[in-house]
Amino acid sequence: MQKTLGSAVKIAFIGMGNMASAIMQGLLNSGVSADNITGTARTDSKRAYFSDTFGINMIADNKVAVATANIVVLCVKPIQMQAVIEDFSSVIQPNQLFISVAAGLEVASLQAWLGDVGIVRSMPNTPAQLGAGVAGLIGNDLITKQHKEWTDILFSSVGRSLWVNDERHMHTVTALAGSSPAYFFRFIESMVRYGVEDGLTEEESRFLAAHSMLGAARMATELTNISVEQLRINITSPKGSTEQALLSFEANGIEKMMSDALSACAKRSQEFADQLSAKDHD
Repeated sequence: MQKTLGSAVKIAFIGMGNMASAIMQGLLNSGVSADNITGTARTDSKRAYFSDTFGINMIADNKVAVATANIVVLCVKPIQMQAVIEDFSSVIQPNQLFISVAAGLEVASLQAWLGDVGIVRSMPNTPAQLGAGVAGLIGNDLITKQHKEWTDILFSSVGRSLWVNDERHMHTVTALAGSSPAYFFRFIESMVRYGVEDGLTEEESRFLAAHSMLGAARMATELTNISVEQLRINITSPKGSTEQALLSFEANGIEKMMSDALSACAKRSQEFADQLSAKDHD
């Protein structure tokens, strides 16, 4: 039986961007009452949209939202985070859980602003909008068993999650998950372009390429008793057409290309973290 947050748990979203919207809708779909969710937004139009469309409580005052919440999901831009936290810092309670979805902000920075409370840093990705996301998670030393359970339930409403033990691995998470949907979109783009150039329509080419990628992803995630390498081998007949395509990849250095791309992503993630950390301690 899937665990739920419980009717007494109140959740506040500070900022209502795309990721906050995805998580909020996932929670509603999983059975969380709209009465238990509060969101904050600066504009009247955004507050009206979320209130009218989803029935959640929408207000302008972050301090009021935080004061009544068990779980606070921080969804503002990293550059704005310190000022936003300072504005509501007087109502922070020691038993609250704060979950950040702000890319690059390290746990130490968040704790310096929030104080001694349970903090989880997350790195989600955009398929969360469809309930198919994956998020990397790391918490500080103050998260309780209940905090961790709440976090698992929250992210299970929009996909899957993975806890890491070393914060430096969050940069690898960014490369492998946070940014990777864009790599796959780029791959599909090239496949669609080839299909169109060879006479298929864009719709036909996208259908074939995207659904093939979806099917391959399902095999990689569901047939876990078979290695990914073996899944590839199983459809690669010697001297067949698939082999020729793969040989072309190898000739063009696919291993180095992927390693360079992932390293570049992780390096940039580290640079963002370093820049934000330096700003914290000026």
